[in-house]
Amino acid sequence: MFTKVLKKLLCTLTAIIVTGSVMLLSGCSTKEEQLNVYVAAGLKKPMEKVITAFQEETGVKVTPNYGPSGGLYTQIKEGQPCDLYFSADWLYIDKIEDDGNLIAAQKFLQDHMVLIVSETGKTKVKTVQDLNKPGVTVGICDPNAPVGVYAETALKNMDLWDQLNQTGNLKARPSTVNQLAIMVQKDELDAGLIFSSVAKGFGVEHVQTIPQEYTGEIIFGAATIKGGNEMLAQKFLDCANENIDEFIQAGWQAYQE
Repeated sequence: MFTKVLKKLLCTLTAIIVTGSVMLLSGCSTKEEQLNVYVAAGLKKPMEKVITAFQEETGVKVTPNYGPSGGLYTQIKEGQPCDLYFSADWLYIDKIEDDGNLIAAQKFLQDHMVLIVSETGKTKVKTVQDLNKPGVTVGICDPNAPVGVYAETALKNMDLWDQLNQTGNLKARPSTVNQLAIMVQKDELDAGLIFSSVAKGFGVEHVQTIPQEYTGEIIFGAATIKGGNEMLAQKFLDCANENIDEFIQAGWQAYQE
């Protein structure tokens, strides 16, 4: 009798142990690695291709956060989870370093600023000087977006910014370069200043390239963030470098010293 009870007890204990082990192993195997990547909005199209390639290669889930570089920087400063940050302005990489949140940085891409025109605008605007003509509607991005800073800098250096504000022609200050491209594409504005790469990506017509002597050098940078998954961040950056042709085809240039 005692032997039967003992055997029954041992079987029950064994079942409990096996069930617990299976549950534990199952829990471990379903835990998915994740990478939080903050990306300047203008990079979205080629970056989506990099994300797909990386996820297929590694099985790691990538969660992108697209937005204006300044807004993304603020989120990082406030402690939002971020492993890797792609900025459209090196200024924000410097700020991250000043905040003590930088592990490593890379100058990733170069770009240029162009003057884009809508279907209606192309009969009115041929050069940036035409932005101040009566009746021209203009969009310049908000200064939280690097393209807005570059545009303001260029117009100030060309002695056109104050006049643009005085004419009342400045009708929109969208928060991202993509939004501005769409507004011109839809003929909601006559003209705007955006990155050459974004103009190409949206298929909007540009009539003038703004010399870098007016905009300053336009550098897109990548920063590995302190407190994040440094190893996975570096792997993703390596993947982006391996797929640099996606960005070149979209209108950027690989950064060269």
